[in-house]
Amino acid sequence: MAPLTMSDTSVTTVRGLPVNPGYRYLTAADLPPLMVVPDPRGSYRYPLLQFIADWNRAPDQAALIADVPTYDGDDPLLLPSIAVIVHALAERAGVPIPEWVYAHRAPHEVVLFVPDHYRAYRQWLIERSHPLSAYHRVHIHPRLLDKGTTDWWLPWD
Repeated sequence: MAPLTMSDTSVTTVRGLPVNPGYRYLTAADLPPLMVVPDPRGSYRYPLLQFIADWNRAPDQAALIADVPTYDGDDPLLLPSIAVIVHALAERAGVPIPEWVYAHRAPHEVVLFVPDHYRAYRQWLIERSHPLSAYHRVHIHPRLLDKGTTDWWLPWD
């Protein structure tokens, strides 16, 4: 069997990306329990990157952020990390931003996915962070939002 290409009419696409019609997209409400699972690369990394990739392929992006994510633990950065991603994705897509997003701000400046001891890289990223990062105090590179798109591997700077 020949591999599928983007020009095949049998491949469902959303915004030019191939979509599996039976796939269940991660929602913002799905994220908190996934983000507390220990991971040597950082507990937030896989769930947030998968959420971003799912967002970029989802036919109904608003449905992914309709339910409020809840968290009972003691990590003060978990919900603000979800909020900055949702805020930035929704703004970019022109999707109404849910009210719950505005309630979540980190208690101090954080750079997502960058350990504290990488001071020079942290500063580099803060200088280039998404404009909404300042509100949530969780800094992300704007290109992080391209995960799952054809632009993901282009140079970031």
